[in-house]
Amino acid sequence: SEKNGVLWFDSERSPLLSGSMFPYKGNTFVVKWTDRSLDADAWVIFTLDVEGRASGMTMKALSPLTDFSYDFHDLDFRR
Repeated sequence: SEKNGVLWFDSERSPLLSGSMFPYKGNTFVVKWTDRSLDADAWVIFTLDVEGRASGMTMKALSPLTDFSYDFHDLDFRR
């Protein structure tokens, strides 16, 4: 979604996971959580359908130092 002109990530199931998204390369973005105490910013990698529209996304911790309990790598979002 978009919030105040900025691409925004909001998780319905995990309300703390909310933050602004920044383009990195191609279909890869960085999400910086609003709650900076999480210390767990993440990569967001969109999967695209044959028409180039987002059909899903995966996530990966931005830093190798991110606590392992943030199991971003186990998440697989589908539209």
